[in-house]
Amino acid sequence: MYFIIFKLYDLSMSQSELSRRTGISTSTINDWKKKKINPQADKLVVISRALDMSLADLL
Repeated sequence: MYFIIFKLYDLSMSQSELSRRTGISTSTINDWKKKKINPQADKLVVISRALDMSLADLL
């Protein structure tokens, strides 16, 4: 999901920091960036909290 990556840039947050805040591996986040896979629904909730935004805004 490119939106997550763009939001990281907006917040000046690294993929490593998102990984630390969510418990999601950096390799998984990198796979999202490369469009190899999409985040699962349960991960979207965790990501929205880490990015301090609503789930609706994330989607």
